[in-house]
Amino acid sequence: MQMQNTTGDDTLLEVQGLQTQFLGEESVTRALDGISFQVKRGETLGVVGESGCGKSVTALSILRLLPKLGAKIVGGEIRFQGRDLLRLSEREMRQIRGDRIAMIFQEPMTSLNPVYAVGRQIAETVQIHTKASRSDAMAKAQEMLRLVKIADPERRVNNYPHELSGGMRQRVMIAMALACSPELLIADEPTTALDVTIQAQILRLIVDLKERMGTAVMFITHDLGVVAETCQRVIVMYAGRVVEQAPVVDLFARPTHPYTQALMQSVSSRGGARGRRLPEIPGTVPSMREPFVGCSFAPRCPLAIGICHEKTPTLRDVRPGHAAACWCTEQVSA
Repeated sequence: MQMQNTTGDDTLLEVQGLQTQFLGEESVTRALDGISFQVKRGETLGVVGESGCGKSVTALSILRLLPKLGAKIVGGEIRFQGRDLLRLSEREMRQIRGDRIAMIFQEPMTSLNPVYAVGRQIAETVQIHTKASRSDAMAKAQEMLRLVKIADPERRVNNYPHELSGGMRQRVMIAMALACSPELLIADEPTTALDVTIQAQILRLIVDLKERMGTAVMFITHDLGVVAETCQRVIVMYAGRVVEQAPVVDLFARPTHPYTQALMQSVSSRGGARGRRLPEIPGTVPSMREPFVGCSFAPRCPLAIGICHEKTPTLRDVRPGHAAACWCTEQVSA
């Protein structure tokens, strides 16, 4: 189903005030606590933060793939091409998933069906969304395997997932995600389980295909190096909230939230002294089960002042296109 964009600009996806909770027997975990951001047509948006900050939950919320039991979106809007996905029926969402919005998951062995050949799995996606014949869908599967640079695609379409290397399985996942030419590709830590050499190949492949097909990419990662190499804009998440968002060049040149600065200082660089111990962020991420007042990063922040413990900061523009949720942006910049 093709949806019309009613926003009047180049915004493809707009998330506004999204709140997602996991409901336990005795407690509620606020996985997403009112996050807002946009993805523009054709851009690559990086979503970065520590494990547990809500990056993957954001992706699953957008696609409405949260566990049926125990997880619930309790507030906000997710507008894709001007329509709120939260108001669509499950049937309408199935038409969008894999067609207009596709996703590459962290571990392909848990996403690919082990009892079907990879070509059949790609072809099935094509048939569901395009009504192509079986032969045409299999031809498309071969074409997609060739596009993601898998050698001998005519033979590989008949391979099962366990017969392929980790890097080849991830390429199959990319082929499946792009088979219907989606307008938005969500890549959730797509290189986590791969060695460094294969990681670089997969990243380059995603960038090349994005440029060729004009697909917008939402790149979820904890790796700031990946963000620097692949993204135009970036949002930084902490404890279920967006704490900073900016063009990637500006973010790396002038990070404005103490958490973003701490993340960058914790990353090794080629020019660093050999054997030098990397600085750590003191303390731990607050429990999302317990209500807290003020800035969630305040207990770990060296610049925290009284208001940081009393009032929650909201995203405020510090420069054109650059916003941070911090009461101490001037001290951070200094």
